[in-house]
Amino acid sequence: QLYLDLLAEQAARAGVEVWSWVLMPNHVHLILVPPEPDALRRWMSSVHQRYAGHIHAREKRTGHFWQGCFGCVTMDEGHLGAALRYVALNPVRARLVERAIDWRWSSLHALLRPEAGDGLTTTAPVLSRYPDIAGMIAAGEDETLSRTLRRAETIRRPLGTADFLARLEAEAGRVLRPGKRGPQAGISALSP
Repeated sequence: QLYLDLLAEQAARAGVEVWSWVLMPNHVHLILVPPEPDALRRWMSSVHQRYAGHIHAREKRTGHFWQGCFGCVTMDEGHLGAALRYVALNPVRARLVERAIDWRWSSLHALLRPEAGDGLTTTAPVLSRYPDIAGMIAAGEDETLSRTLRRAETIRRPLGTADFLARLEAEAGRVLRPGKRGPQAGISALSP
């Protein structure tokens, strides 16, 4: 609960919208909409530093708390539905529960009952796009899109249409799409 409270507090402070989340025993999945590009790094850093400090103080220990870095995938609207299903169904996929709704540590409860809220999830943008969230989750996971999401996170490449990727590249001032495999064009090998 402390982790969720810190997420909510820091999200409000940073202006980050949390559209979906699930806390797992050894990791967390979040679908976030930041107000500007660097907001996620600052937000996650603050949450994780404060949470680690609290746990270290409670357990009277020191040293590394978080393992590895967090993965992040920038995606277009076309991939949002797959990401929402992926997040909500994570506890089912991990065989922790039979149904996603049975997992306590998930935004699915707030999305199914927005009037109750959870103090963290911004439900309106999700529900305006997916008014039948229960039906979407019941339909199950799209394995192909889930693999695509996991791969994009691993290689840290955005997901989207050609127009979406072109817009991101223009904003970033660099190529974000993977290039062709093999020797680079215009570069020749030197003979010994």
